[in-house]
Amino acid sequence: MKFKGVKSLILLPLLAAGLSSCGDSGPTADVTIKFWHTFGQTIVDGLNEKIREFSDLVKQEEGVSVAVDLKYQGGYDDIAKKISDGYSVYNRPTIAVAYPDNVSDYIDIGRSAGKEFVVNLDKFIKDPGVTFGSEAWLGDDQDEDDFVPEFYEEGSKYIVDGTYSLPFMKSTEIMFFNMDMMKDVMKGIPGKFEGYNTTIGDSSTKINAYLKSITWSEFIDLLTFVNEHKADISNVLEVPLWYDSDANFLISKMFQRSIGYASVSGEGTGIIDFESGTNRTKLQTLLEDMNANYNAGLFTTKGIKNTYGSDFFTGEKCMFSVGSTGGSGYNFPEAEAFELGVCRVPPESADKALYVSQGPTLALFSDDGLSEELNNKTQLYAWKFLKFITSSEVNAEMCCNHSEGYVPVRSSSYETAFFQEYMEEPTNKYADCYRVILNDININAGYLVSPAFKGSAALRDECGTLFTAAITHPIDSIDGYISTAISNAKLKF
Repeated sequence: MKFKGVKSLILLPLLAAGLSSCGDSGPTADVTIKFWHTFGQTIVDGLNEKIREFSDLVKQEEGVSVAVDLKYQGGYDDIAKKISDGYSVYNRPTIAVAYPDNVSDYIDIGRSAGKEFVVNLDKFIKDPGVTFGSEAWLGDDQDEDDFVPEFYEEGSKYIVDGTYSLPFMKSTEIMFFNMDMMKDVMKGIPGKFEGYNTTIGDSSTKINAYLKSITWSEFIDLLTFVNEHKADISNVLEVPLWYDSDANFLISKMFQRSIGYASVSGEGTGIIDFESGTNRTKLQTLLEDMNANYNAGLFTTKGIKNTYGSDFFTGEKCMFSVGSTGGSGYNFPEAEAFELGVCRVPPESADKALYVSQGPTLALFSDDGLSEELNNKTQLYAWKFLKFITSSEVNAEMCCNHSEGYVPVRSSSYETAFFQEYMEEPTNKYADCYRVILNDININAGYLVSPAFKGSAALRDECGTLFTAAITHPIDSIDGYISTAISNAKLKF
């Protein structure tokens, strides 16, 4: 299937953890690719399998021994710091997991030194001998047009011309809900309360259709009803909604309410669009609204509680949980304790159903610590490896068998027999999550658009801090928190 797409994405953080691992073709490798990552063990296990396949293929086809050395480097902030700190001392990866915000910072490091640090992949993409679709023996049988457009085009949305990153696996935020509780809410509980919408009643099909269609204001009305009757619904229910990412929560709402977020000047410098004027006024109103909803007891967040909502959701202490599909499994109830529902997060309006895109992007680096010949050779085989792990079959298998919630980045991956069979497994809860992404988000090009520039990662983080502070303190302090967020972000521009 082909997806319509917008031209760029805003990428924000997600849950990631992992262990060190290494996969290679032996100690006598002609080329060693250093792959720094943030992955958990499940993805690492899958990558090690694919590394062995890749190394065998290259050895058989070209007679070159390639080692891929996987090194866990912590979370996204950890890996970004290690790459930045390692530039001057030649402690660099060949490939690294990143977000576009991070890649933008790496590009700036290279520009400041007058050298190439992040490799412009156009030199391979525009080379007929090694471009996408040129090496079928690697499973590389599709060109760049086969990538889901909005996933691929993020790699060229930097302040310099070229392609500086490739998508590997993607996810977005979706909403998990307790279907058993929803049935009680809709049909009512005799002697306790009448149903919120008895025309829907206890039909899972109607509940799914209802939640798929409602707006945010209608969802707030539902949350208000749930909060008023939470003691009647369950004696352990504490709060209707738990939202994992404060930054995602705020930025999603800004885009859905057409509040300017960020842009880039003609000189490539970041601009905070909500610093003044109408955008700032609208942001103030948004935060006041969210402050009122929080203080009414309708939701809480990870920024407030310092923990993800999945344990509370599976423990039936919250009815709705919003988080990344990359961590879907954490929201699956144990031993079928209740019926799980999955849907998109209700948007502000039907025509503003915009969501964050998450998931690992991969960047390729130049290493001045190697000879020019070895540096070029290492980059070439790293490029071949990038093509291999983003090829149709390999990418589908990595996402379905090893990622626990990420979706493939190529349209053709969704058409493979492997993916189709995976989606048809009757008890596959991940398939339910995928359907929400494919049918309600991807196909509608529902991703947020924002440029990546030096300091854009800091702006994103400051928005998360701003949201947490603004909803937990008196309304008259919100303007000051906005000013603080702007000042702190600008220090990184």
